[in-house]
Amino acid sequence: MKNWAWSVIIAVLALVLLASASFYSVSMTQTAVVLQFGKAVRVVESPGLYMKWPIAQNVAFINKNLSSYSTQPESFLTVGKKPVLIGLFAEWRVADPLVFYARLHNDGTAESRIGDVVRSALRTEVGKMTLKSVIQGQRSEMMDPVLAEANKRLQPLGVHLADLRILQVGLPTEVLQAVYKRMEAERAEEANAYRSQGAADAAKIRAEANKDQTRIMAGAYRQQEELKGQGDAEAASIYGAAYGKDPAFYSFYRSLEAYRHSLSDKDVLVLSPDAPFFRYFRHSLEPAGK
Repeated sequence: MKNWAWSVIIAVLALVLLASASFYSVSMTQTAVVLQFGKAVRVVESPGLYMKWPIAQNVAFINKNLSSYSTQPESFLTVGKKPVLIGLFAEWRVADPLVFYARLHNDGTAESRIGDVVRSALRTEVGKMTLKSVIQGQRSEMMDPVLAEANKRLQPLGVHLADLRILQVGLPTEVLQAVYKRMEAERAEEANAYRSQGAADAAKIRAEANKDQTRIMAGAYRQQEELKGQGDAEAASIYGAAYGKDPAFYSFYRSLEAYRHSLSDKDVLVLSPDAPFFRYFRHSLEPAGK
């Protein structure tokens, strides 16, 4: 191959390299910052194919979409120096590409600064609140001033926070243990109060029951004695009537009752056979009056 052919090939390759170094494309999700000798000279936001000076100029691409940033739970101090763990989530975008590139250059540096600014603003806001209000309060009400303050500090860096939220709120382990112990003590105290109240109510119920029992038993005993008295009166009346009708039979009947209640296999009576008690054991039945 002749020298002129090599020259043509080299010239074509040089033109191709020069053309590739002179053109750049911008996508819909990017913003291009054209740098000339390391200094930003213009911003290209519309997608398409563009030209630049080779060697003298180069292009830095910046994401124009929302980017997300989150943190692990970190400790913040409330009023009274009570620690609380808070994890954050943020969505941010580049508001001013020239300023962003000049101050931060890339997303990694931007997220580091965003984290510092947000933590500082949140620390100030949490320091005004009690532990209970942080845990139980409205999170949006707490984060709105933090978002406003963070955007105020990030504006000179060309960054805007679109959203800032709390992902997690918790307590450190040592605080949780203290809370659990306090809750346990409160529940034990409440249980003791319930047991004491229950014992008092039970004693009151037992006293009322004993009182009712005594009253009922007294009434039943009184009624029993009244009925017994009435029965004895009726029995005496019946006995009197029977005695009046046939005194001899009544005397005989009462003697048999006395024998039945007095004599048994284990009883020993020392009496004279002629005693009046045994008069009905004789062969002849004498009149009761004799």
